[in-house]
Amino acid sequence: MSKVRVAVVGCGSVSHSYLPQLKKSASVDVVAVCDNQIERAKKHADEFGVNAYFDDIDKMLGEVKIDLMVNLTSMNMHAPFNKKALEKGINVWCEKPIATNLSDAYELLDIAKQKGVGMWGAPCTLLSPQYKQMSKIISSGQIGKACTAHGLYGWEGPSWGQWFYKKGGGALFDLGIYNITTLTGLLGPVQSVVAMAEAAIPERIVDGELTKVEADDNTAIIMDHGNGVMSVVQTGFVYKHQMDDWTIQVIGTEGTLAMEGYDWDPKGVRVFTSESGKWDTIAQDQGDYHWAGGATYVAECMAAGKQPIFYGEHALHALEIMVATLKAAETGRRVKIESTFPWAEHVAGITK
Repeated sequence: MSKVRVAVVGCGSVSHSYLPQLKKSASVDVVAVCDNQIERAKKHADEFGVNAYFDDIDKMLGEVKIDLMVNLTSMNMHAPFNKKALEKGINVWCEKPIATNLSDAYELLDIAKQKGVGMWGAPCTLLSPQYKQMSKIISSGQIGKACTAHGLYGWEGPSWGQWFYKKGGGALFDLGIYNITTLTGLLGPVQSVVAMAEAAIPERIVDGELTKVEADDNTAIIMDHGNGVMSVVQTGFVYKHQMDDWTIQVIGTEGTLAMEGYDWDPKGVRVFTSESGKWDTIAQDQGDYHWAGGATYVAECMAAGKQPIFYGEHALHALEIMVATLKAAETGRRVKIESTFPWAEHVAGITK
């Protein structure tokens, strides 16, 4: 495949980060943009030099030859739009999560398998040099057995998009998925979870209107990765300020790793080992990594005929962890996780 023909659906705020990444790749030809507001689609087409623009996804999928669809719509539209593209034999990269319930997610992966195409989901934190360096150090045994980890990420929450605060939205699905993806990538699939999740602020002003909060805005999770390995994730829309000298920490029997900055925008990795007896900072250069570069990376893998280090099963696994988190919080019980993903293959793709 020479150039991968990419169509972007959803011309909201996130698209302003995705489209520059796609446009600068020599492997990508952005052939169409689509948004339910035709004026916004046209503006994006003009701004980014795209020939075709639509306000109807069915029309776009029917009229334009597409290799990869990039779904940047609101969460509630992820599954139905992903399904439309997959059923036409089109590869899909979707902003997180790939669906808001497990049955839809399983259906998407089944369709992708039947059609012989890929279904991948954000976040792309697994691409950063900092994440890769941490994965390599853990795999090498340099910090001994990695036994526990912590992830912390939140902000005060959006003042736009009421769907953020409705059922199917929430801080967990919007933010917690970053640390969940990162820690499962570093420590492996999760077997069960216990959790607490609440709406700490029951009403908010969103889009200029008083909005009742139905989804979580303050969540804490303990994830059991098996073999005595556990991790903790805290996330929320109640974090007015947060220290970001580190937000991901992995503690082993012979050392510790701490990611400076956020996993979606890492600044370096601090390493302490029993052998060195001191903290060293490494991997301070992000290289060409960008948090909105996942679709571009997948397109470049498609063009080169390479297997991405992402797996659709990982996106589904992260979703099941989040669904289980809400169930565990509601029931006060530990909830078992049924899904898994090719973790060994993921690690091998990074360390080779």
